[in-house]
Amino acid sequence: MTILIEPDLGRVSGGLRYNRFVADAVGGAITRQSLPGAWPDPSAQDDAALRHLAAQFDEPVIVDGLIGCSLSDPLDLTVPVIQLVHAPLALANPAAQERERANLMAASGVVTTSRHAADQVRSLYGLDAIVAAPGVKKRQPAAGTETGAHLVCVGAIEENKNQLFLVRVLAALAETGVDGWHCTFAGPPTDPEYGARLHRACRTLPLQSVTLAGELDPQDVDDLLAASDLLLLPSHREAYGMVVTEAASAAIPALVSASTGAEEALGAGQALPLVEEQWVSALTRWLTDTEYRVRLRDDAARLRPGLRSWEDTASALLDAVSSCGAFPHPKTSSERNPE
Repeated sequence: MTILIEPDLGRVSGGLRYNRFVADAVGGAITRQSLPGAWPDPSAQDDAALRHLAAQFDEPVIVDGLIGCSLSDPLDLTVPVIQLVHAPLALANPAAQERERANLMAASGVVTTSRHAADQVRSLYGLDAIVAAPGVKKRQPAAGTETGAHLVCVGAIEENKNQLFLVRVLAALAETGVDGWHCTFAGPPTDPEYGARLHRACRTLPLQSVTLAGELDPQDVDDLLAASDLLLLPSHREAYGMVVTEAASAAIPALVSASTGAEEALGAGQALPLVEEQWVSALTRWLTDTEYRVRLRDDAARLRPGLRSWEDTASALLDAVSSCGAFPHPKTSSERNPE
């Protein structure tokens, strides 16, 4: 058995959903242990609680990077410690870079949830990481609408997910005279101030063109995707963008931010820079060009059967745990290429 220690955030997050899906895919081979605390800025009590919990186990310990990379001093255990990095902390908070470096360097191994994140870890710290990219559950193809009018944006309501950018895009789209569309925003309100700004901004859009659905349970997410046509993900940063593959499992294409990990998840659709005019142009084409819309839908349907399963992801993670136990420390760039 392998232990996975994760933060108790009191809300849904992409990282916690990944952890849950991986553990569920392998039954009892991975056991999740949730730990409250002010992660990734733990108090001394939070730090002590993690060390006390981790010291109880005789099996390899996987530590979610939001916890494990935030410690002032690395864990010192008699069993292998694997850091599971969903996204490097230093990208959102440069002040965290040195403690993150120390914790990753001390780990028995580093696993990331995307090639994009592995490249970031290599760039920041010169460390090789093993990739265990997210899987997806099987879904029926979305019924959608003939005109492609139901747009959907799924993600936490916060600055990084950039919903306000999308509202500006939709406002500009309406000003061009392209109408008949409806956009549903779904996700937990992790930043109340940003959420309030989003509510105010949505009131400037055409009447009944927007739904703010709030946080959805898994069945509600499935129901939303089943009725959607196009996913929109204009994030500033994404390590992978699990919702992109979740949409793909329903044969739904996506528009995502270029130069983010969402490009790695993108099978059918387009990656765009965060330039409002380019998003307006892409949405205009989607809504008015039937041939283009059908082609993207066909691309999504064709790729759907080959999507990675959560069993595949769990197998990759467990293989990484096994290899990290045999090779106690990840190699740095200098160790791979001695002068």
